[in-house]
Order: sequence, then C-alpha cells, then structure tokens
Amino acid sequence: MVTYDLFAKHYDKFMGNRAEHAAQFQRLVKKYHPQAKTVLELACGTGSVLQAFEKEYDVSGLDLSAKMLAVTKRKIPSGHFLQQDMTSFKLDQKFDVILCVFDSINHLLKFSEWKKVFKKAHQHLNPNGVFIFDMNPEAKLQKLINEPPWAMALGKDVMMVDVTNAGRGVSNWNIKVFEHQRKNHYTLYEENIKEKAFPLDQVKKALALYRKVQAMDIIGKRLPTKMNRVVFVCQA
Repeated sequence: MVTYDLFAKHYDKFMGNRAEHAAQFQRLVKKYHPQAKTVLELACGTGSVLQAFEKEYDVSGLDLSAKMLAVTKRKIPSGHFLQQDMTSFKLDQKFDVILCVFDSINHLLKFSEWKKVFKKAHQHLNPNGVFIFDMNPEAKLQKLINEPPWAMALGKDVMMVDVTNAGRGVSNWNIKVFEHQRKNHYTLYEENIKEKAFPLDQVKKALALYRKVQAMDIIGKRLPTKMNRVVFVCQA
C-alpha cells in the first residue's frame, strides 16, 4: 500500500486550504452527534481536517505514513497519533466520532478491506457514535481517467498528475513533483497511487452492522449525480 512518504512535504500545498471542507464535516458531526467530544480520523494524513476539530474536541489520528504523521504532530501537538493500518487498527479507546475522508478508503483495492474498515470503526465507536466516510464513486474515477494530465505550480515547485486506467476498475494516479533546487535544477519525486470504487449498493449492504446509514453529497444533500464524492453517515 502506498504510504505517501515521498509526497508528505508537498501534500498540503497540493491539496490547498481544507478549512471549508473540514467545516462541512464539522456540521455533519454537530447534526448527527451534537454531544460528541472525541474524534478519531483514519488515514489522517497531515491533519488538515483534524486541525479544524482541535479546539472543540479531543482529537486522535492514525496513518501508515510516518512522514505524514510527523507533519500532523507539528500542527496539532495536543492530539494523539499512531502509525497504524486503518484495516487492522487496535486502540485502547473508543470514540464518539470516527472519520475517514477525502476518498482515503478508495485506496483499498479489495472490498474485503473496505469491510474490515467498517468493522473496525464500529468496534471503536462509543454507543450512539458516528462513523463518517466519503468515497469517489465509479463514475467519478472514470471521469478523471478520461481527462488529460494536468500540472500546477506549487511556489517554485511543479506538480504533474496523470490519472490512467490500471485495469480491473483501478485508477492509477501518477504524481510527479519537481522540487526546485537552484536556477533550472529540480529534484523529481514520483509516486503512483491507486484508487478503486465499488457500487454504492454493495457499500450500503456492507454497512448493515450500523443502526442507521445515510448517503449524501459533501454539503449534506441527497445525491444529485453519480459524479460527486459520496459521504456516508453511519450511526452505531
């Protein structure tokens, strides 16, 4: 599994300010669990989402990448962070809210792994706790595959992204970062990150262990199109 270690120091510049998206997840938490006090994020990356929760909640996170977690710990010194796999994590604590956002679950290429995440999250929720995750649906990934490669400037650095079909429903995100050193000299960092989606009906069926499951778009509305990222709110 890709750990994003090579990408860690450029990740925040690439993803931009996530405050708006984090606020949307906060609204979902306040709506579906207004009494929540503890939040765990799976595949927390550099902590951009948890940073928005830090003032009101006791926050924890786990990720496979040690370098991503190093960035997170600098951002949120009061948080609790562990290097663990979201399909097999085991913690001595349960939480009011568990998040797995920004299509992190799409990086798991077997549906059996998705089901492990669903089960592990359920096991680590307090009574009436909420598991919130999002996913890129199949149509969204196909749309990205059909689009041409694109590039963006990251200050003096340059990033190029090419999403291609890797077969069997898998999309491959080839990401190249040209890190400026001096004048016309650059150092190249490259990672290939794979994503896969599964039918929404299959995902909903696998969430049957939760008391109530709702699917919506990121702003909390019913899904208007299969091209949008889908958000699931699962109540234990």
